[in-house]
Amino acid sequence: MSAFRIMWLVVMFDLPTHTKKDRKRYRWFSRHLDAEAYIRLQYSVYAKVFNSLESANHGKKRLKNFLKTNVKKGNVRILMFTDAQFGKMEIIVGEQSAQEKITQPTLFDF
Repeated sequence: MSAFRIMWLVVMFDLPTHTKKDRKRYRWFSRHLDAEAYIRLQYSVYAKVFNSLESANHGKKRLKNFLKTNVKKGNVRILMFTDAQFGKMEIIVGEQSAQEKITQPTLFDF
């Protein structure tokens, strides 16, 4: 499978955490991303790999539907990259998360 066919969705969010209800919604959204098999790159930055543009668009639509229904305040952004573009990401300070180390090498093992 080509590295230009595989797509990544990156979700970045900044949700309010001022009240107990806000913190509950923040955790709820994070858990939803975990349940949808997104991996956490950093706090409030998650990514998921898809095998095609069509499936990435479907994943984006599912996420938008969840947000429309469940998140009213805050800021959520989605970026889409090919696997080749995602692979060019540089880590300036720190290192890959444990989930990234597992996910990245296994993409082409099939």
